[in-house]
Amino acid sequence: MPVINQIVKINTFDDGRREYLKFKNEWRITKTMFNGGKLELINLKDKNIKINSISSWKVEIMEMPE
Repeated sequence: MPVINQIVKINTFDDGRREYLKFKNEWRITKTMFNGGKLELINLKDKNIKINSISSWKVEIMEMPE
């Protein structure tokens, strides 16, 4: 189950998310919703890039939080 501060990469860029392909595919979980079914993400390289809601099955955990 995803938790806040985990680093993830997006595996599925559908539902209008293709615009995020141009950014480095490393994201920090900043919020979980619906028992972890949806996530809010911030791009690690450019903190101004935020995805307000993405399904958790579309991401892969890269590392555990500290």
